[in-house]
Amino acid sequence: MASSILRFADAEYFLSGKFELDLETNHPILVDPLWRGTLLENHLHKFPLPVLNSPRSFCLVTSGSTGIPKMVWKEWIEIETEIEYWTKETEIKSLFQNTEGVFVSVPLCHLYGLLWGYLIPKQLGVPVNLGAPTTAAKLWITSSPQLQTALDSGNSLPKNAVVSGMKFPVPLARTLRDRGDLSVLEIYGSTETGAMGFRDPLRQNRFQILNGLEIKLVPAEGTEESELQIKSPFLSHKSFLLETKGWTQYDIPHNEYYATNDLGNWSERGWYLFGRKDRIIKHKGKRVSLDRIESEILGLSLPGKFICVSIQDDIGDTIALFSSTNLTPAEIFTTLRKEMPESHIPKVILTNQSLPLLPNGKIDYPTITKLCSNEYDNSTDKFL
Repeated sequence: MASSILRFADAEYFLSGKFELDLETNHPILVDPLWRGTLLENHLHKFPLPVLNSPRSFCLVTSGSTGIPKMVWKEWIEIETEIEYWTKETEIKSLFQNTEGVFVSVPLCHLYGLLWGYLIPKQLGVPVNLGAPTTAAKLWITSSPQLQTALDSGNSLPKNAVVSGMKFPVPLARTLRDRGDLSVLEIYGSTETGAMGFRDPLRQNRFQILNGLEIKLVPAEGTEESELQIKSPFLSHKSFLLETKGWTQYDIPHNEYYATNDLGNWSERGWYLFGRKDRIIKHKGKRVSLDRIESEILGLSLPGKFICVSIQDDIGDTIALFSSTNLTPAEIFTTLRKEMPESHIPKVILTNQSLPLLPNGKIDYPTITKLCSNEYDNSTDKFL
């Protein structure tokens, strides 16, 4: 019987054909190479690997803000069905046609990169070029922060870009729309769900849910928004979480809806994503998404990285901003007051800080929250 095997899967692992060979003889567990030598790698070696018992199945390893690994079990039929969905779409095929190759700047060991940066181009017979385009190109598989960086640096932008991950920043969308020389396709989904929707973020603020998905909207307590739940042919029904005694398998029955943890609202024009359930707070009388605030700040082209967290003040939740920028808190506050709604303005700002990271390279939100809380409690320089 084929065995589970850890693969720190860099781009060469896929482009050399080793992934396909693994699928025939093993059950590869794909790990981001950035995990090598970190505490997260130690977690993976602590207990025997989970056993996968279906042909051509594999796992994608992720971790949330806690840094605890999760293995999402992918059946090949889920992957194959999503590839078939996209490659039958006329608009998608046209993106890949008449090009000498697609440029890819995202990791292939994550679902978005695996599909859009490797498997879909392969299915359509299009070569993959790793890295950002240095001259005019037709298609770039990338992310909104990389688009922002290319724009700020004056680098060449392609005619078309596909992005996923964080919600596309409104200011960046406005800038690119005014330029008029770039089209963007934003894919909405997660490792567990596969793609759920898409939109043109330069012209649409709602996602079009994919044909073939069943959705259910569940009202969220204490808010006007609803949580999106889905049934999908792309959905992974099995996963493994690392717990005290080893890897524990969790199953989603095929007849049940999957709760995405995403809040928003639905209309005949599509799904408006407000934010992640655990990243929404009530601030100055309004419900705000911390993810959306980060996205708005990204679009302002300020130097450095900015992280938004919730801390407690005398009357409830308030917003704190943590940044690696060399700007002063007063300079940032002045800019934000000009560009953003009052309900999105932070009460405390920490600058010129190095960003705390988890071993997987993700932002360490708990540590940032603690630092911001300490600053708020001890500082008399609060922004009201």
